[in-house]
Amino acid sequence: MRTAIGPLRRVVVAASVLGLPIAPLMATSCSAPAVVADITEYPLPAADSLPEAMAAGPDGRLWFTEGANRVASVSTSGAVTGYDVPTSASRMRDIAAGPDGNLWFTEAANNDMKVAKVTTSGVFTEYPLPMVNSLPSSISAGPDGNIWFTETQANRVAKMTTSGVLTEYLMPSFDSWPVDIVAGPDGNLWVTEVNAKKVAKVTTSGAFTEYMVPGGAAGLLAVGRDGNLWFTMGAANKVGRVSTSGLFTEYPVPTPGSVPNDIAVDRDGNAWFIEADANKVARITTSGMITEFPLPAAQSYPTGVVEGPDGNVWVTERLVNKIAKIVVREPSSNQAAITVAAVVLGAAIALTAVLVLDRKRRRNTPSGRGVARRG
Repeated sequence: MRTAIGPLRRVVVAASVLGLPIAPLMATSCSAPAVVADITEYPLPAADSLPEAMAAGPDGRLWFTEGANRVASVSTSGAVTGYDVPTSASRMRDIAAGPDGNLWFTEAANNDMKVAKVTTSGVFTEYPLPMVNSLPSSISAGPDGNIWFTETQANRVAKMTTSGVLTEYLMPSFDSWPVDIVAGPDGNLWVTEVNAKKVAKVTTSGAFTEYMVPGGAAGLLAVGRDGNLWFTMGAANKVGRVSTSGLFTEYPVPTPGSVPNDIAVDRDGNAWFIEADANKVARITTSGMITEFPLPAAQSYPTGVVEGPDGNVWVTERLVNKIAKIVVREPSSNQAAITVAAVVLGAAIALTAVLVLDRKRRRNTPSGRGVARRG
């Protein structure tokens, strides 16, 4: 059976048969249109804001923590409202939308560890934790209607009801340093263990299954739309994914030493992650293609990333006290069609050149019918 070959492939085959150089013919092909991002930065009212963790709220706004001891929200048009946290120097670590319509966050002030919630109108309720210096870190709404969070120095994960009732679970690995926690697509909680270089699956009743990460420590997590968990590997300069059965895939980040950190998934299934030391935000597709987008403000130290209710990606820029909105412009179908047409046209022109050269060569042979055979 004959296998069909495209125009560009025909050119290469013909050129190789005729002994013609292939590289100049291949140069007629065109690269695919690039993905473009329009980035808008919104300065925050307080010069000492230091925006950090970020979450999409139930009110259509983006909520974030500030190193200046405030919780704030920004509208999709850039209007900012801030609220002072009752505990001074609370050292907020993470923030997430709860199942009760409030925002929940962790506080790691010295000897005053708490989990707190704030209404969308700025009313706070704080819940002290029993263990001194437990270091509550990441926080997430669980599949069971509770709030789940990591206690990094206490080597525990914990759940809290929306009325403040606490249950704690000790990690199986000693001094594993649990950092991030998310509700997975399988009805379990997933946790990164930085010191143990593991990712753990936790049922809502506290049963653990641990998986060793092949390429180093996993840092922060996001739930993919492909049924996997996506994570960053800051020290290894990679992004990875793990299936709910514990199968890992890792992808190197193009920029060396970028320190990938926070990560979020958009509605198209792409994972977006922070490159803190490279001053970039990057997107990785489910097939592993990475596109990096430099931020306009120099040395902004991007920290948190989340998809907003407007379908755009939002980023906190800690050192320049700004919030950035990233609007992606994918290549249009017309652009793609033009690219394909250009490739085909270039191949046709090259093929014509090959045929002309071949005709001239035949004319110059003694028989006029091609190269003479050896007797």
